[in-house]
Amino acid sequence: MTAVGASGSAHRRVALVTGAGSGIGRACARALAMSGCDLVLAGRRADALEATRAQIASAVPEVRVEIRAADVGRPEECEAVVADAVDRLGGVDIVVTAAANFEPAHVLDLTADSWDACLDVVLRGSVLVAIAGARHMRDHGGGRIVLISSINGAESEPETAHYSAAKAGIISVAKSMAVDLATHDIAVNSVAPGWVDTAMVAEFLAEATEEDLRHVNPLARVGQPEEIGNVVAYLATEAPGFLTGTTIFVDGGQTTTAPVP
Repeated sequence: MTAVGASGSAHRRVALVTGAGSGIGRACARALAMSGCDLVLAGRRADALEATRAQIASAVPEVRVEIRAADVGRPEECEAVVADAVDRLGGVDIVVTAAANFEPAHVLDLTADSWDACLDVVLRGSVLVAIAGARHMRDHGGGRIVLISSINGAESEPETAHYSAAKAGIISVAKSMAVDLATHDIAVNSVAPGWVDTAMVAEFLAEATEEDLRHVNPLARVGQPEEIGNVVAYLATEAPGFLTGTTIFVDGGQTTTAPVP
């Protein structure tokens, strides 16, 4: 897969994925590699990023993969990670923001520090990385941005006030960015996963019965990270440019189902 930059020369699309060391971020990176993109993987743990790179190299050896240890909760690192991707691979055509930070807390126990720890990474970090990527795309022929939200952006669960606020912000900012960036040929969308088989829900899955899963969604199962990654790769590489400013819920029908007594 190639893209044409401002100079007119063809090159493989370059995708920057944050939170690429595990879970949904890793699955997004793998799906983008399978779609023919070269990659820059960003995350806080270099060892986890190396593991993602090894998996991709085994499956798609022709794809170039660079890693960049970075904490997107620090504003200065958000712009730096995009600049580093441009330096290493010559540009950024796709940005996927999957970095997350969540510790459950009852709303009465929330502190300013716990609120900031979540929103700094999940919302502010995603937005600042996306903006830095969009500035590059504006000057190099456009691109695609996919922000990872959650069903918590539309509804809540116990002890998730901070996380739900951050994910709702992702849905909102995707719409605003789509409007502002439309004239620069940059499509912006978000993906809202439901319960997915990642470390975040491992404790629940360890004890979940078949009856428990029937109450999660109509499919009576949790999703797999690859199912989210494939939707993200579609939005980033195949979807028409007319598809922008929307959120796709990949949740097994959870948000469409009224509770049954």
